[in-house]
Amino acid sequence: MNKEALKSTNSQVFFSESDINYDDLKKVCSQKTLNKDYPLSESVINNVVVYDAKNFTSFIGNKEKEKELKTELFHALESGPGVFVIRNLYEHEVLDQSNRIFEKITQKEIGTSNDHFASGTNTRIWNSFQKVALEDPDAFISYYSNDILKLVAESWCGPNSQMTAQVNIVRPGGEMQKPHRDYHLGFQENKVVELFPISAHRLSNYLTLQGGVAHTDMPLETGPTIVLPYSHHFDLGYLAWRDNACTEFFNTNAVQNQMNKGDGIFFNPALLHGAGSNTSNDFQRIGNLLQISSPFGKTMESINYIKILRRIYPFLLEHSIKKTLSEKLIENVLICATDGYAFPTNLDYDQNSNSKLQGMSMFELTKQSLLDLVSLEEFNLKLLELQQFRLAD
Repeated sequence: MNKEALKSTNSQVFFSESDINYDDLKKVCSQKTLNKDYPLSESVINNVVVYDAKNFTSFIGNKEKEKELKTELFHALESGPGVFVIRNLYEHEVLDQSNRIFEKITQKEIGTSNDHFASGTNTRIWNSFQKVALEDPDAFISYYSNDILKLVAESWCGPNSQMTAQVNIVRPGGEMQKPHRDYHLGFQENKVVELFPISAHRLSNYLTLQGGVAHTDMPLETGPTIVLPYSHHFDLGYLAWRDNACTEFFNTNAVQNQMNKGDGIFFNPALLHGAGSNTSNDFQRIGNLLQISSPFGKTMESINYIKILRRIYPFLLEHSIKKTLSEKLIENVLICATDGYAFPTNLDYDQNSNSKLQGMSMFELTKQSLLDLVSLEEFNLKLLELQQFRLAD
């Protein structure tokens, strides 16, 4: 073995809190975001790339244009500031429909809802994704058929990503979150994080995409998300974020952009960030927090896809029969509402596909059933068969 190879073999792989060097954090966070590096963007505000969804209407369905947009978004998340905003991601009508359902759900959950991550003045609807689907399938379909949301998810996680969502309602007096990194390693104590090689620290960035949709206007005094651009480049950030020195650096250097109702913000999960304080007197801030996961990872929340599908399938079937929703928009919904990954499975029995490599995924099964206009009863039987393939002996 030559000297260079030996040096590489002996280089440090496991790190602890004592290895943290805040000069490295200062260095990576000194970078500036230039508008010219993001030609599809509208502007750069406070080092954050800002897009307008209205500019991408003509991109939908054009594979080359979609790839161009996804490539630019990927670079913003990886080598760029790690965060971007998309103005006008959602129409107000869709959000108002969801807000009414959120209110209905919070009334049902009075005394049980809680927010583990901020002060008790907040209300969190855990798994709003599944709860909205069961409460109002039409609202769920309208929300998750969004073309731009699909492209954003694919830009970081690729196809067949897994969606989870939690509503955060921050009332006047709601305090700022401690700046942090997110799931996966961001949800582990330091003594656990130290056990993972540095490659896992870097890989954790790529397994999820964090996002949030503003369901109300979010003036600065209401506390929209505060971010520290480029902080995801700091390798030891999963060990550092609980440290007071890290918090102080964040509080001095982080930025905050006003959000309008319908805007979306998306960021690398390793970006240091936190919800801001709501210092207004009478304004309730509502955000739907999206966590989009790679199909190769595990989601933070358990989603009962079977329950969701049985609830929304008749509505999707009616759209398919009456042609009131395009095949592409139905597919957008199914990407969110199904498990698009065919594993794990029982390979002794699972031959429910033309593929020689894998069985049929829940996404493929549901999409084909809708194309064939399969009845709910027959579809339920197909789901049951698929479940049996997924069980071990």
